Amino acid sequence: MKIAVTADPHLTSLKDHPERYHAMENILDQMLKADIYTLIIAGDLFHADFPNYAEFDDLCQKPDYRNIQFHIIPGNHDSQLHSRMLASDNTKIYSKPAIQPFDLMSLPFLFLPYQKNKNMGEVIASFHSELSPNEWILIGHGDWIEGMRESNPFEPGVYMPLTRSDVERFRPAQVVLGHIHKPLDRESVHYLGSPCGLDITETGKRRFLVIDSENGSVESKTVDTDLIFFDESFIILPVEDEAAFIKNQVLASMKAWQIVESEKKKVKLRVRVNGYCRDKHGLMATLKACVKNVSFYQDEEPDLSGVSISDDVDRAEITRRVLEKMRALKWPQNEEEPGKEEMMLEALHVIYGD
Repeated sequence: MKIAVTADPHLTSLKDHPERYHAMENILDQMLKADIYTLIIAGDLFHADFPNYAEFDDLCQKPDYRNIQFHIIPGNHDSQLHSRMLASDNTKIYSKPAIQPFDLMSLPFLFLPYQKNKNMGEVIASFHSELSPNEWILIGHGDWIEGMRESNPFEPGVYMPLTRSDVERFRPAQVVLGHIHKPLDRESVHYLGSPCGLDITETGKRRFLVIDSENGSVESKTVDTDLIFFDESFIILPVEDEAAFIKNQVLASMKAWQIVESEKKKVKLRVRVNGYCRDKHGLMATLKACVKNVSFYQDEEPDLSGVSISDDVDRAEITRRVLEKMRALKWPQNEEEPGKEEMMLEALHVIYGD
């Protein structure tokens, strides 16, 4: 049996954010094409607790989607969500932790809705005797705090954490989590990421997962969204051909987006440049020419406030060589340590003496 999983749609009203509903519809359409009729939503289906969920009910009751079963766990944003709040007969909300077997051949799923001041390990322990090692799947909403924790800019602190020792002790076949909006995969632990970027901090194409409930295998599927955000930073130096220098960086970044020509109209881009150049006006013109087929996020101009004027070609060559060596280094993936770009900018300031 194939089961689709998403998390963090953060639905509000259809009027305010139609793109979030459209992303959900795209997931449902892809499910139907693949003959998948079960969708798990791992928390934060709604952006906040509010009294009327009629628009989501309407979505669930559309003729095409009535045969899909929606299994929903509350997240930290909709922690008070309860089955009595939805009228649809094809939705089930898990307000309390529960084991859910889908059929006789499927691995059991343990649903852990968000609970304030709890950690996942202590909740899993209460079900431990009912779960065979490597033969169950965990669906939760919170922080994986060892190995791949990403900070959430909107929600500082730690939310219902799951630790590496929890995973090693209880040994789920797969762990699928909501809460962090960036898609991440480490061994058996997966953050779904939001199915539609909420703003410029949530960049790139979005996804949902399909789990084979018999063997626990996981497959990633791309969501066709109305908007695709990108936030790019570049470094400029006063080299002989500044236009070519920045153009090569921009084109390399755009290639890494892995989008086709028809998707460019969906892009909302933010651009920041740091460093030193001889022609700031020319730099701006080159940047706009490079990205003329995409739109800037909130109509912002490229941010050149971090660019200073310099015509010191010798220092530029020294900087080029230093940055080349720095790019080749392996950098620790630790949010408490400065990142590669931050260190490169510090190197520029040392070389240029400011």
